[in-house]
Amino acid sequence: MQPQIWIGIGGTIFALAFIFNGWRSSRGDQSGHAANAGRLHIVMGLVFLPFLWVAIVATMS
Repeated sequence: MQPQIWIGIGGTIFALAFIFNGWRSSRGDQSGHAANAGRLHIVMGLVFLPFLWVAIVATMS
């Protein structure tokens, strides 16, 4: 397989961990800055995921 596919898969795993960590931070007993930072982590991870999958699909076709 080409390296772009592995980068896309690794980036997807990284982004999902980033989203999970953000969700965990925003749902905990923390408030204020930590909760806001958690919400931003979720948004950034969700914005990042489609670009990874576009790169994987473009490489495979």
